[in-house]
Amino acid sequence: MGKSASKQFNEEVLKSHNEYRKKHQAPPLKLDGNLCKEAARYAESLASTRILKHSAELNRGNCGENLAWASYDQTGKDVTDRWYNEVNQYNFNQPGFSSGT
Repeated sequence: MGKSASKQFNEEVLKSHNEYRKKHQAPPLKLDGNLCKEAARYAESLASTRILKHSAELNRGNCGENLAWASYDQTGKDVTDRWYNEVNQYNFNQPGFSSGT
């Protein structure tokens, strides 16, 4: 993905995330250039190994991580919608990590 396509994708993801956050009265997010670069680097690493796995927590600091994999092009909105639709599998009575979400 070229720089302009990557920037457009990042902005689509951000816009979609913030639309969902608004539904839950959560404050909007902002793009962070350093996080975007690190995420792109990690995505390239995953693509080269063809293994989808979360990065080490110590490498993420206080940041969460959403992963997605597809064998076809998707818009930032498509990817965000896929993540958000996992809410149906989340147990709000037992919050925390779940492999299904």
